[in-house]
Amino acid sequence: MNSPNLLVPRFAATAAVFLAITAAAAPGRAEPGDDLTVSVLTFGPGDHPFFKFGHNAILVQQQSRGEPTLARGVPSREGLGTLSGFPVGSWAYNFGTFAFDSPALIPKFLRGRFKYWLSVSSVEETMESYAAANRSILAQELDLSAGQKWALWRALRENARPENREYLYDYFRDNCSTRVRDAVDRVVEGGVRRAGQAAAAGTFRSDALRMVADLWPEYVGIYLGLGRAADVPINRWEAAFLPERLAELLRTVRVPDGAGDKRLVKSEKVLHQARRPDKPAAPPRWGGYFLILGLVLGATLALLGRLARRVVAARVILGGAVSGVGGSFGLLGLIMLLLWACTDHRIAFANANILQFAPWASVLFGYGIGVALGRPRATRRARAIVLSIAACSLAGILCKALPGANQDNWPFILLCLPIWLGMLRGLSELGRVPK
Repeated sequence: MNSPNLLVPRFAATAAVFLAITAAAAPGRAEPGDDLTVSVLTFGPGDHPFFKFGHNAILVQQQSRGEPTLARGVPSREGLGTLSGFPVGSWAYNFGTFAFDSPALIPKFLRGRFKYWLSVSSVEETMESYAAANRSILAQELDLSAGQKWALWRALRENARPENREYLYDYFRDNCSTRVRDAVDRVVEGGVRRAGQAAAAGTFRSDALRMVADLWPEYVGIYLGLGRAADVPINRWEAAFLPERLAELLRTVRVPDGAGDKRLVKSEKVLHQARRPDKPAAPPRWGGYFLILGLVLGATLALLGRLARRVVAARVILGGAVSGVGGSFGLLGLIMLLLWACTDHRIAFANANILQFAPWASVLFGYGIGVALGRPRATRRARAIVLSIAACSLAGILCKALPGANQDNWPFILLCLPIWLGMLRGLSELGRVPK
């Protein structure tokens, strides 16, 4: 028979286990995060040059106990009907906020020291603004545990504090999309990074160019300004600098689930479908157009030099072309050199296009005026400068055979080399005029 003194501790232990099980099962003692829904929002490209790459954010929704209390729906408007019905406790965490009207915007942007920050906004206001701008909205609900959802929300709230919210923006390495990627990756203990180790289909340059293919000035500017670093092979983790690439990556992520695993993306829903063409799978190849333009301009310069022996107007036009082309191309070269030497734009470092747009070509602006005025000394000096630039342009082709120097810049070689050779021929023809 058991002693009464032994029965008391056994009863107490049994009661403690029973109370623990009962407390865990009680609806009033839910684990923090049970009432949260976390989704990644992907917004499609817009019309403005800044919006061509798309955008994304993290949506956190907190359901109330019992029947959810819904916020007022979006005002009735064509195409916006699916956006109503978010819970009152809904927040959009947006890493793409910056002060557009700041007087320091341009100087910091040019120096590569521009800061973005994390902001928290009304979900329905955010949805309405993007839908009204004809930008698609995709919501990917994440299948996270209660603890993971709570940890992510807590981290976002801490990150959004005024003293923590700012970060140094980088186009490819640290932007609104990579911040969302990293926040999700942390709560799934590196699952996103592991899924992103496969090679990506493109490079930083090719992905950027295809997103701006419908706006040729931006296409040419990005193509010209990116250096060799934009052409190195990247994996899918790095390609997620684009919001649409991040959405694709999240679909492949699997996370542990007991004895097996499960997909990270629990469900997807298109909240708004934009009425605009899809972006191309690859950037357009305009090298042929660059070559045609270069040949036409180069042949024209050579012909002007030949005509300038007899026609004063041809000499004036040639001098103006030397001044305009040399000055503008040289200015572009100076800008690329300054981006390399004086800024934090690492993606623009060691840009091989400097060989095509030689910075010292800017002095042709003055010598071109001398050519137009018929000054032999100015013509001789201009010819010597153009000869050095043409040699550099040819060297740009030879550099492609060197390890680590094969930058994607054939269009600019095809444009510039015929122009410099044509200008050299024109100045040489003009130099044969009797003194």
